[in-house]
Amino acid sequence: MSEEKKSVVQVIIHSFFVVPFIIAIFGVLIFLMVRVLTLEPRTAHDYLEDVKIGGTTKRWQGAFELSKILANPKSVPTDDRFVNDLISTYKYSENERDNRIQIYLALAMGRTKDERYTNILEKSLINEDEEILCAATFSLGLIGNQNSLEKLLKLSDHSSSRVRHQLAVALGNFNYDGSRKILYELLNDLEPNVRWDAAISLAKQKDNKGRRIILDLMDRKYLDSFPNIDQIEQNQAMLTAIAVSKQILDNEIEEILTELMDNDINMKIRQAARNVLQ
Repeated sequence: MSEEKKSVVQVIIHSFFVVPFIIAIFGVLIFLMVRVLTLEPRTAHDYLEDVKIGGTTKRWQGAFELSKILANPKSVPTDDRFVNDLISTYKYSENERDNRIQIYLALAMGRTKDERYTNILEKSLINEDEEILCAATFSLGLIGNQNSLEKLLKLSDHSSSRVRHQLAVALGNFNYDGSRKILYELLNDLEPNVRWDAAISLAKQKDNKGRRIILDLMDRKYLDSFPNIDQIEQNQAMLTAIAVSKQILDNEIEEILTELMDNDINMKIRQAARNVLQ
């Protein structure tokens, strides 16, 4: 093929294939950029609507996203219409086969810290589904309505350690003699997680009855004795214990914190200890 014919072929290829393809790519990119710039962020109302009218997968995903967005106080709708809508959707979710919908809706209500959700969550404290019961317990703890305390305390001898664990966490938000009495009992629970969070909840209330447990949670050798706890979980347990130790600070705790600040292998642990000691 002559050079002239090759040039003609190249021109045809560029004119009819390459150039239109490049133009199409730029067109798609511009469309996507405009779409991203003009797309409004989804709201709590949008996610609740997904739960109400979406398909099976979309419903639980909508409930999950709702529980996330309501963790931000600025994104929490306070109008009666939304509150009533969420409550009625939660009631309807009791008939769902997928318990994730009800679990995430319970968490969503709890994260609002709105007492108007108290009654409906209390009704779930007799639910036989352990996961739903745990979610309702945790959420009532977030709301912290004193009227829920009596019902929550009845879970202290529940057969499930997961439920007792969530109770220990929830009671950290109730600074009353009755709740502390149960937390004292949970300090001797057979399940380590229950004991640990009972001590943490008490420390949050400046009660040092679980002091020995808080010291253990700042000890890597102690945590190493639990093979099911990985490094990330170990660090998180230590960070939590360090944070609440400020409420029950004494000479021994200060010594442990100083040791962690100077020698721990994790920089976040060192900084957390330093923050408490400052």
